[in-house]
Amino acid sequence: MRFHPDLHWRQLAERLHRGRPSHPAPHLMHSLDDDAEAAKATLYVATIALLVLLFVFAGIAFGQEAMHWLGVG
Repeated sequence: MRFHPDLHWRQLAERLHRGRPSHPAPHLMHSLDDDAEAAKATLYVATIALLVLLFVFAGIAFGQEAMHWLGVG
């Protein structure tokens, strides 16, 4: 694989370090309401996932204790 001769390592490092331009294209801009809705949805999904994991782990722990009480294994 060959790099373009005008592309230097310093420019590549600068692109990696800085990321996207600070002023995105107008069609990519979102309103604050959209960002708030996305944050709220992300928090909701994370909370539901945490509760599901909590119930799964509680079920596993209870199952292990029940097996111990019953003398299985």
